[in-house]
Amino acid sequence: MTVREFLRVLWEGKYLVVGAVVLALAAAWVYADRKPEVFEATAVVQVNAVELGDSTTPAATTTSVDTDPGLVEAPGVLQAVAKAVAAGVDPKALAAQVSGQFDAGTQVMTITTTAGTPGGAVELANAVASAYVDSLPGVIDDQIAEIDARRDALRDQLDAVDEQVKSSPKDPLAGAERSTIIDQYQTLSASRSTLESIVTPAQVLTPATGSSAVVVGLPRISIVLLGALAGLAIGVGLALARRALDSRVRGRSDAAAAAGVPVLAELYGVTRAAKSYRRTPVLPISSRVASPFTESIRELRTALHVAMQDREHAVVVVTATDPHAPRPFIAANLAASWAMSGRATVAVSGDLRRPDLEDLLPRASGPGTDPDGLRSTQVPNLRFLALHDPTMDPADFLATDRVRAIVEAARDAGEVLVIDAPPVLAAADATILGAYADCVVLVATAGRTARNVLAEAAERLRINSVPLTGVALAGVKGDSRMVYASTYGEPVESEPADASAAAPAASPDPVTDPAGPASGAQAGPDDAAPAGPADDTPRPAPARDEAGPARPAAPPAPVRPPAFPPTGVRVATVAAPRAAGDEPPTPAQVAPTIGRLLRTARSS
Repeated sequence: MTVREFLRVLWEGKYLVVGAVVLALAAAWVYADRKPEVFEATAVVQVNAVELGDSTTPAATTTSVDTDPGLVEAPGVLQAVAKAVAAGVDPKALAAQVSGQFDAGTQVMTITTTAGTPGGAVELANAVASAYVDSLPGVIDDQIAEIDARRDALRDQLDAVDEQVKSSPKDPLAGAERSTIIDQYQTLSASRSTLESIVTPAQVLTPATGSSAVVVGLPRISIVLLGALAGLAIGVGLALARRALDSRVRGRSDAAAAAGVPVLAELYGVTRAAKSYRRTPVLPISSRVASPFTESIRELRTALHVAMQDREHAVVVVTATDPHAPRPFIAANLAASWAMSGRATVAVSGDLRRPDLEDLLPRASGPGTDPDGLRSTQVPNLRFLALHDPTMDPADFLATDRVRAIVEAARDAGEVLVIDAPPVLAAADATILGAYADCVVLVATAGRTARNVLAEAAERLRINSVPLTGVALAGVKGDSRMVYASTYGEPVESEPADASAAAPAASPDPVTDPAGPASGAQAGPDDAAPAGPADDTPRPAPARDEAGPARPAAPPAPVRPPAFPPTGVRVATVAAPRAAGDEPPTPAQVAPTIGRLLRTARSS
């Protein structure tokens, strides 16, 4: 997945991302608001030790009171703390608030306590440190009692070995065992003497203070930020999962892979063009206003023109995958596009169940229906034909020889026959009409048509030997490139001013300037018109050459009507001044048509 595709997935799932971030922020804020603050305080206890023997010899050892960190949480210590600080509190509950850590290198016991307030944590830490120091003499007594018990056991072993030595004076094992027991006994006796010599086992080195109490855990702002990051991660994951589980057609590659045929055109802005048509019932393609939709229709027309292989009479069937696709609107604009390109076109309403095409191509003012059933529309070169028989089922009627003959006659009556067919999967009508066609266009909607539906519709057409040419993908959102392409050739704001500045100064025209020469500077002898017979036709003033005598001005260019070449683009020519009430075209009206002519010529 490229970065562009990833960003597009995020944009499509933006509501999931925003929702996840908002929910995570709300949850983090509630948690941070309801989470009780816990403060932590620390007290340091120095444990005293005594060295046995000379410290310079390897045999020197250090003896001190038992330094097990678990002694900080001993029941005796916690009972003393409960009496001193929190009277009536269960000592077992205090065990969760107290912990110890011993550093053998420095002989320091660090006592850490937690409480709901800074003062409570400090008081508890100092109380635990004092209770721990007070309990150490009792710990020494317990150690001495344990040493005495071990000495008594060694004494009993020594008596048994002495009996064995007496019975076997030359037994080397008995002698070695006796020496080991005596060494252990002497070591225990030395440790006992050292413990008895310790007067102060430990003292509080650094008591806890109010400034040393800190808040345990993350501050509120950190919790909220972590919640936002978690929500963002969850939202991105949901967006990616939604895209992975989404079976709808998303773009050109999805449509081509599902249908097995190329995408002839991506139709941009179909929804906006349909809304514009409902406001002003004029087909966008016939309004001659460039837009992403009209350029897409022309691109579709060009692709089908290539597929027709220069047939004199071609039949194009426009069908869709499902009833939701804007098929009639696309078929009407496609037929109008061919008609505006100068080709005699016939639009056929082949959907007998929903004949929407007839409403999109209203009758033109003038004669009624021709004998062959064709009627004119408001689009030049475009006629309309409706297939209808209320006495028969639509599929049965379309399969009759009568309909085949009607289609053949309509084919001969025009150069291009565009048939609007029902959805492929809704009825058999599309496959029946497709048998009469030279090209079949399958309309799908990006973001709405499922890939398996598009694949099934294309397969059904292929099974019935329908010439499926390609897919027209509607519902594609336009980008800046498409907008630029549709507006290419339009004049910029500075063009009219530049054109007027670059134009040479001309003498006033009596037709457009009733004031004549009198409106400017006083005319001289050289500016007078040559004598001649009097008539009512105004004559242009003669022009002068800087280096020579005056010469007659060129006559005004003849007025030419707008032309409609085969490309479907109206070419407006800059005409000479016209009579009053007939305004000439403005540069803004002429430039877009010229730009569209150039684009159509390049695409052809």
